[in-house]
Amino acid sequence: MLAAVAYLPLLANDMGRVAADTKAYLYLDPGRLLAGAPYMWQPEVAMGTVTHQNIGYLWPVGPFFWLGEAIGLPDWITQRLWLGSVLLAAGLGMRWFLRTLGWRGAALLVSSLSYMLSPYLLNYVDRHSVILLPWAGLPWLMGLTVRALRTPGWRHAAIFGLVTLTVGGVNASSLLLVGIGPVAWLAWCAVEGSAPWRRVVGTAARIGLAFAATGIWWMVGLAIQSRYGLPTLHLTENYKVVSDAATAPELFRGLGYWYFYGQGRLGAWIEPATSYTRWALPLSFALPLLALLAAAIIRFRHRGHALMLIVLGLLVGIGAHPYDGPSPLGRIFRDLTLTDAGLALRSTPRALPLSILGTSMLLGAGAAAMGRWRPRWEQPVAALLCVLVVANLSPLWQGEILGSLVQRPEDVPGYWHEAAAHLDASGDGTRVLELPGSDFAAYRWGNSGDPVLPGLMDRPYVARELIPQGSPASAALLVALDSEVQEGRLDPDGLAPLARLMGVGDIVLRSDLQFERFRTPRPDDLWADLRDAPGFGPAVSFGTPVANVAGPERPLLDQHTLSRPVGSQHPAPAIVLPVLDAQSILRIADPTRSIVLSGDADGLVAAAGEG
Repeated sequence: MLAAVAYLPLLANDMGRVAADTKAYLYLDPGRLLAGAPYMWQPEVAMGTVTHQNIGYLWPVGPFFWLGEAIGLPDWITQRLWLGSVLLAAGLGMRWFLRTLGWRGAALLVSSLSYMLSPYLLNYVDRHSVILLPWAGLPWLMGLTVRALRTPGWRHAAIFGLVTLTVGGVNASSLLLVGIGPVAWLAWCAVEGSAPWRRVVGTAARIGLAFAATGIWWMVGLAIQSRYGLPTLHLTENYKVVSDAATAPELFRGLGYWYFYGQGRLGAWIEPATSYTRWALPLSFALPLLALLAAAIIRFRHRGHALMLIVLGLLVGIGAHPYDGPSPLGRIFRDLTLTDAGLALRSTPRALPLSILGTSMLLGAGAAAMGRWRPRWEQPVAALLCVLVVANLSPLWQGEILGSLVQRPEDVPGYWHEAAAHLDASGDGTRVLELPGSDFAAYRWGNSGDPVLPGLMDRPYVARELIPQGSPASAALLVALDSEVQEGRLDPDGLAPLARLMGVGDIVLRSDLQFERFRTPRPDDLWADLRDAPGFGPAVSFGTPVANVAGPERPLLDQHTLSRPVGSQHPAPAIVLPVLDAQSILRIADPTRSIVLSGDADGLVAAAGEG
């Protein structure tokens, strides 16, 4: 039953379409993504960059998608199987953990479904499903901790290490936050006297050594990136943003992650979020309240453990909320986030799997208690609880769990494949620069999250995206150039000299973006500015030139649109501008002809117009 619930609804959701989950290149070219994952330095990305957590794609997500492509599965089916497998791992893990504790009967199904179908997964399922791996792995870690405490030896501790290796490679902070659970379980056993301190300490030591031994690969990667790469933590959301959304009521119902409440120009960032502010709101509170009611009136062996996990998950999740007036403990954590180590743990709502696991235990215990009190009522009560749990994740059954705004068709338009083949024919001695830059690659035909071109060709590629990559100097130069493009201030005379400086051999104009979504330049205007730019060979167009019209959600029928001549020329969806006298990426500079420029990247872009 758990397998049917995990896979069938996802396979029925938006058949033939791929959500922009995790990394577009898992679908476009998983083999090349896997081949590059072991290397911290990637010269083909962003004029050369030290990667951030890219090494985590080595296992398990990279091989999963590579296998799907190897056996010929459509990308959308591979994606649904991946998401369903994550859900099933969570449900089976919960079932195995409770059986380890000696549970039997209908309580197993209630608790397993409750954990597997928590609204918590809505925060990540269609964009960053790999972050759900620690959530899926937590029940397995808890069960292994219990077994390691009971049985001397290294067997269960070693398996514990292998599980953390599987679920923690891409996002270390999520693993560390759910790792509070096994530590707290051991401490509680020692405090209540169910296990002697010596055995608890020995178990913790074995588990800790196994965790360190199997995690050294991604720990070293993070250390290298923090020393030599861009300060990624300081370039993404700050802790105040996270803290403002981490309220106790929202965390109590399994939500509270800041991204869940975001609104963009076309609607909610996470589309299923709208139902949890309307009709689904009462049920999302009712289930955890039922769990607390069960804890109040029922006594069972591990009630204290479950309540401890709930409290810990909520306390850690709340963190320093409210940011401007936190509790004494919250103030300590807020000050800790001013350091790099503390900032890495800023996503405190990712500790919620602890609370969800405790809540699920209490719901199952309630069903079991009903069976002891009125044996004939056990199955009906368990069935009712399962129905409520299923209804609480209504987007899964309504076909809305994968938001329509983050989807694309299975097949990328043919003109992008043609453009990639044309670019590959020029060799990899120079880069490809794609204009205009965009926070995310939302095309008129679908949203892939990441630009599709790097996944279709083998040339080095650079473009301005939301999170900068490269070195501080190269990232600043790219932002300075793209800012001129975005504001319509770019001097066309300076584009070719800048391209030569950057080792760019071809510039690609992507004219099929949803320009209204991230307020990128309108394709007709950008093409009009650049089609006669000096220093380029004849433009090569791919696809049929058509009008790129803003969608009905944000039509942009302003004076700028209305003033455009009716017969104005529309660009092709993809246009390649070859740079004349392009400079190779690897080249020798003449020290006798050096130019010293006193200024920053903006000054360099401004000076490029002079040649």
